[in-house]
Amino acid sequence: MFGIEKKLFEQLVFLREEYKLEAIKAEFEAEGSSFNDLVRLRRLTEKAGVKLYLKIGGVEAVRDIKDSLELGVDGLIAPMVETSFGLKKFLSAYREVYKNHRIKLSINIETRNAIEELDDIIEYGRGKIDNITLGRTDLSDSFMDENIKPDSDFIFELVEGVGKKAVLNGFNFTVGGSISQNTIEKFLEHPDWYESITSIETRKVVLPRNIMLFKEGALEEALKFEELYILSKKEISDVMIESELKRLAKLEDRKKKTVAKEVNLTFYTL
Repeated sequence: MFGIEKKLFEQLVFLREEYKLEAIKAEFEAEGSSFNDLVRLRRLTEKAGVKLYLKIGGVEAVRDIKDSLELGVDGLIAPMVETSFGLKKFLSAYREVYKNHRIKLSINIETRNAIEELDDIIEYGRGKIDNITLGRTDLSDSFMDENIKPDSDFIFELVEGVGKKAVLNGFNFTVGGSISQNTIEKFLEHPDWYESITSIETRKVVLPRNIMLFKEGALEEALKFEELYILSKKEISDVMIESELKRLAKLEDRKKKTVAKEVNLTFYTL
């Protein structure tokens, strides 16, 4: 393992052993990750015996789904599913690539429109997908009301309502989006808000609900993994670009010499 990768791997194992880590999430768009970044992450998660889920770029992101097959991920997450038709498009794209092979399938409910269409989405998805995730950050933004934030009571009440419907229809229910210590404290004050939740996730780390809510240090250790992941990506990127940066200095020097030569030629012409 290269440099910080060793610490990243150790944190993976620590989360698995001490916090019952369910999975690590990855995505191309929001993180700006390259395919090679995810190859390294897949290598580490596989070595640690940890599942890797890939959030694709859209319900029909066939290129991402094909990449997920190459990576050997354990699950796919479709973002911004707003209608049963959107879910149908995701499942069609998934089957186009995976055929009859089955991996875990999850959808993100993260807009006002999705909440309004939730009953139809659940009806169509029953028996076809495994998990529904409520993304609180985009969901709160989608109401276009500056008073509605991820930790607003209004959003927590939506968490409760969506969770009850999800569990009643046989889905696991995950909550993510701007999870903070304040989020955890508000959940603990209102058990009804979290009773239907299966898992709670940060951008990259999925932990069981009770671990995230009740075990000391859970959120901190999850965020530590994310920090190490970013630092590891930077370390690798710096190595890859180092030779180019050295050439950049040489090019700058050559440019200066070229300009100086042109000035001298102009002087002699005059």
